[in-house]
Amino acid sequence: MHTLIITPRLLHSTLLRGALQRQNIKSLVCTPGSLVQDWCPSTDAIVFPHILEAKDWKALLPFLLNVSPKLPLIFLTKVDPFLFKERQFHSLARQSILVDQTLSIDEIPLLVKDVIQKAPPGDNIKQINLGAFTLDRSQRLVRVGKQASVLTKKEYFLLELLLKHPGQIISRDMIIDHLWDQNTYVESNTVDVTVSRLRKKLYVKRTDPLIRTIPCLGYQLCI
Repeated sequence: MHTLIITPRLLHSTLLRGALQRQNIKSLVCTPGSLVQDWCPSTDAIVFPHILEAKDWKALLPFLLNVSPKLPLIFLTKVDPFLFKERQFHSLARQSILVDQTLSIDEIPLLVKDVIQKAPPGDNIKQINLGAFTLDRSQRLVRVGKQASVLTKKEYFLLELLLKHPGQIISRDMIIDHLWDQNTYVESNTVDVTVSRLRKKLYVKRTDPLIRTIPCLGYQLCI
Protein backbone atom coordinates (compact mmCIF):
# COMPACT_ATOMS: atom_id res chain seq x y z
CA MET A 1 0.00 0.00 0.00
CA HIS A 2 1.09 3.54 -0.71
CA THR A 3 -0.23 6.97 0.25
CA LEU A 4 0.50 10.49 -0.93
CA ILE A 5 0.48 12.96 1.97
CA ILE A 6 -0.28 16.54 0.96
CA THR A 7 0.46 19.16 3.58
CA PRO A 8 1.94 22.66 3.88
CA ARG A 9 3.58 21.54 7.14
CA LEU A 10 6.26 19.07 6.09
CA LEU A 11 7.96 18.76 9.48
CA HIS A 12 4.68 17.92 11.24
CA SER A 13 4.05 15.00 8.87
CA THR A 14 7.03 12.99 10.17
CA LEU A 15 5.05 11.24 12.91
CA LEU A 16 2.26 10.32 10.50
CA ARG A 17 4.68 8.94 7.97
CA GLY A 18 6.33 6.82 10.67
CA ALA A 19 2.96 5.48 11.86
CA LEU A 20 2.04 4.51 8.30
CA GLN A 21 5.38 2.75 7.81
CA ARG A 22 4.80 0.67 10.94
CA GLN A 23 1.67 -0.65 9.23
CA ASN A 24 3.60 -1.35 6.00
CA ILE A 25 2.09 1.66 4.21
CA LYS A 26 4.67 3.59 2.24
CA SER A 27 4.17 7.31 1.82
CA LEU A 28 5.45 10.31 -0.08
CA VAL A 29 5.04 13.79 1.41
CA CYS A 30 4.43 16.82 -0.81
CA THR A 31 3.40 20.43 -0.41
CA PRO A 32 0.39 21.75 -2.37
CA GLY A 33 2.56 24.02 -4.49
CA SER A 34 5.02 21.28 -5.51
CA LEU A 35 2.54 19.10 -7.39
CA VAL A 36 2.54 18.94 -11.18
CA GLN A 37 -0.84 18.98 -12.92
CA ASP A 38 -0.07 16.16 -15.36
CA TRP A 39 1.46 13.84 -12.76
CA CYS A 40 -0.58 10.67 -12.14
CA PRO A 41 0.50 9.41 -8.72
CA SER A 42 1.26 5.74 -8.22
CA THR A 43 -0.62 5.63 -4.94
CA ASP A 44 -3.65 4.05 -3.29
CA ALA A 45 -4.95 7.13 -1.45
CA ILE A 46 -4.21 10.82 -0.89
CA VAL A 47 -4.15 11.97 2.73
CA PHE A 48 -4.62 15.55 3.95
CA PRO A 49 -3.53 15.68 7.62
CA HIS A 50 -3.53 19.48 8.07
CA ILE A 51 -5.79 22.42 7.30
CA LEU A 52 -5.27 23.92 3.86
CA GLU A 53 -5.70 27.60 3.14
CA ALA A 54 -7.33 29.14 0.08
CA LYS A 55 -3.96 29.59 -1.66
CA ASP A 56 -3.20 25.90 -1.10
CA TRP A 57 -6.49 24.85 -2.72
CA LYS A 58 -5.83 27.13 -5.65
CA ALA A 59 -2.46 25.45 -6.21
CA LEU A 60 -3.92 21.96 -5.70
CA LEU A 61 -7.01 22.14 -7.86
CA PRO A 62 -5.39 21.47 -11.30
CA PHE A 63 -3.59 18.44 -9.83
CA LEU A 64 -6.62 17.00 -8.03
CA LEU A 65 -8.86 17.33 -11.07
CA ASN A 66 -6.30 15.25 -13.00
CA VAL A 67 -6.16 12.25 -10.63
CA SER A 68 -8.39 9.21 -11.00
CA PRO A 69 -11.94 9.73 -9.69
CA LYS A 70 -11.55 6.34 -8.00
CA LEU A 71 -8.64 7.51 -5.84
CA PRO A 72 -9.77 8.16 -2.23
CA LEU A 73 -9.08 11.62 -0.77
CA ILE A 74 -8.86 11.30 3.03
CA PHE A 75 -9.20 14.51 5.05
CA LEU A 76 -8.03 14.08 8.66
CA THR A 77 -8.79 17.66 9.63
CA LYS A 78 -11.57 20.19 9.37
CA VAL A 79 -12.60 21.09 5.83
CA ASP A 80 -14.52 24.24 5.00
CA PRO A 81 -18.04 22.98 4.04
CA PHE A 82 -18.34 25.77 1.49
CA LEU A 83 -15.38 24.31 -0.39
CA PHE A 84 -17.30 21.45 -1.98
CA LYS A 85 -20.23 23.73 -2.86
CA GLU A 86 -18.00 25.36 -5.45
CA ARG A 87 -18.77 23.89 -8.88
CA GLN A 88 -15.12 23.07 -9.61
CA PHE A 89 -14.97 20.85 -6.53
CA HIS A 90 -18.19 18.90 -7.17
CA SER A 91 -16.40 15.91 -8.69
CA LEU A 92 -13.92 15.76 -5.79
CA ALA A 93 -16.68 15.55 -3.21
CA ARG A 94 -17.68 12.10 -4.49
CA GLN A 95 -14.27 10.61 -3.73
CA SER A 96 -13.59 12.52 -0.50
CA ILE A 97 -13.71 10.97 2.96
CA LEU A 98 -14.08 13.53 5.75
CA VAL A 99 -13.04 12.34 9.21
CA ASP A 100 -15.17 14.24 11.73
CA GLN A 101 -13.46 12.93 14.85
CA THR A 102 -10.00 13.21 16.34
CA LEU A 103 -7.89 10.11 15.71
CA SER A 104 -4.69 9.13 17.50
CA ILE A 105 -1.53 8.79 15.43
CA ASP A 106 -1.82 4.98 15.66
CA GLU A 107 -5.49 4.93 14.60
CA ILE A 108 -4.90 6.82 11.35
CA PRO A 109 -3.04 3.97 9.52
CA LEU A 110 -5.89 1.58 10.40
CA LEU A 111 -8.41 3.99 8.89
CA VAL A 112 -6.25 4.47 5.79
CA LYS A 113 -5.91 0.70 5.33
CA ASP A 114 -9.67 0.25 5.65
CA VAL A 115 -10.37 2.97 3.07
CA ILE A 116 -7.84 1.56 0.58
CA GLN A 117 -9.14 -1.99 0.90
CA LYS A 118 -12.71 -0.85 0.24
CA ALA A 119 -11.79 1.48 -2.62
CA PRO A 120 -12.55 0.36 -6.21
CA PRO A 121 -9.55 -0.54 -8.36
CA GLY A 122 -7.82 2.35 -10.11
CA ASP A 123 -7.36 2.94 -13.81
CA ASN A 124 -5.12 0.47 -15.62
CA ILE A 125 -3.53 2.92 -18.06
CA LYS A 126 -2.02 6.22 -16.99
CA GLN A 127 0.63 8.45 -18.43
CA ILE A 128 2.85 11.14 -17.02
CA ASN A 129 3.56 13.87 -19.56
CA LEU A 130 6.12 16.57 -18.91
CA GLY A 131 7.95 18.48 -21.61
CA ALA A 132 9.50 15.98 -24.03
CA PHE A 133 8.85 13.09 -21.61
CA THR A 134 6.02 10.58 -21.77
CA LEU A 135 6.01 7.85 -19.12
CA ASP A 136 3.60 5.01 -19.87
CA ARG A 137 2.84 3.48 -16.47
CA SER A 138 1.10 0.40 -17.87
CA GLN A 139 4.18 -0.75 -19.79
CA ARG A 140 6.97 1.01 -17.82
CA LEU A 141 7.90 2.64 -21.11
CA VAL A 142 9.48 6.08 -21.35
CA ARG A 143 9.61 8.19 -24.51
CA VAL A 144 11.97 11.13 -24.90
CA GLY A 145 11.26 12.69 -28.27
CA LYS A 146 11.40 9.81 -30.77
CA GLN A 147 13.42 7.56 -28.43
CA ALA A 148 11.60 4.88 -26.41
CA SER A 149 13.01 2.63 -23.68
CA VAL A 150 11.55 -0.02 -21.39
CA LEU A 151 12.43 0.62 -17.74
CA THR A 152 13.11 -1.81 -14.92
CA LYS A 153 10.88 -1.47 -11.86
CA LYS A 154 13.50 0.59 -9.96
CA GLU A 155 14.22 2.82 -12.96
CA TYR A 156 10.52 3.39 -13.43
CA PHE A 157 9.91 4.46 -9.81
CA LEU A 158 13.02 6.66 -9.88
CA LEU A 159 11.90 8.46 -13.04
CA GLU A 160 8.38 8.84 -11.65
CA LEU A 161 9.83 10.52 -8.55
CA LEU A 162 12.02 12.85 -10.61
CA LEU A 163 9.19 13.78 -12.99
CA LYS A 164 7.04 14.69 -10.04
CA HIS A 165 9.69 17.14 -8.81
CA PRO A 166 11.15 18.69 -12.00
CA GLY A 167 13.98 21.06 -11.21
CA GLN A 168 13.97 20.14 -7.52
CA ILE A 169 16.83 18.36 -5.76
CA ILE A 170 15.86 14.83 -4.73
CA SER A 171 17.94 13.45 -1.87
CA ARG A 172 19.28 9.90 -1.67
CA ASP A 173 17.00 9.25 1.30
CA MET A 174 13.94 10.24 -0.74
CA ILE A 175 15.03 7.90 -3.52
CA ILE A 176 15.63 5.01 -1.13
CA ASP A 177 12.25 5.54 0.57
CA HIS A 178 10.47 5.60 -2.81
CA LEU A 179 12.27 2.63 -4.42
CA TRP A 180 12.94 0.17 -1.62
CA ASP A 181 11.09 -1.41 1.27
CA GLN A 182 11.85 0.15 4.64
CA ASN A 183 13.38 -3.12 5.91
CA THR A 184 15.82 -3.37 2.99
CA TYR A 185 19.41 -2.22 3.50
CA VAL A 186 20.52 -0.15 0.53
CA GLU A 187 24.14 0.76 -0.07
CA SER A 188 24.97 4.25 -1.33
CA ASN A 189 26.42 3.02 -4.63
CA THR A 190 23.20 1.11 -5.37
CA VAL A 191 21.43 4.45 -5.83
CA ASP A 192 24.29 5.66 -8.06
CA VAL A 193 24.01 2.55 -10.26
CA THR A 194 20.24 2.94 -10.63
CA VAL A 195 20.60 6.60 -11.58
CA SER A 196 23.38 5.76 -14.05
CA ARG A 197 21.26 3.11 -15.80
CA LEU A 198 18.32 5.50 -16.05
CA ARG A 199 20.57 8.21 -17.51
CA LYS A 200 21.61 5.88 -20.32
CA LYS A 201 18.00 5.15 -21.24
CA LEU A 202 17.16 8.85 -21.21
CA TYR A 203 20.15 9.87 -23.30
CA VAL A 204 19.55 12.71 -25.72
CA LYS A 205 22.08 14.99 -27.37
CA ARG A 206 22.41 18.07 -25.19
CA THR A 207 25.22 19.93 -23.45
CA ASP A 208 23.96 19.39 -19.90
CA PRO A 209 22.70 16.04 -18.49
CA LEU A 210 18.99 15.41 -17.98
CA ILE A 211 19.70 14.11 -14.48
CA ARG A 212 22.27 16.24 -12.69
CA THR A 213 24.25 15.08 -9.68
CA ILE A 214 24.23 17.75 -6.96
CA PRO A 215 27.20 16.93 -4.68
CA CYS A 216 26.23 16.08 -1.09
CA LEU A 217 22.56 16.79 -1.81
CA GLY A 218 21.18 14.38 -4.41
CA TYR A 219 19.88 14.51 -7.98
CA GLN A 220 17.94 16.96 -10.11
CA LEU A 221 15.88 16.44 -13.27
CA CYS A 222 16.53 19.28 -15.73
CA ILE A 223 13.81 19.68 -18.34
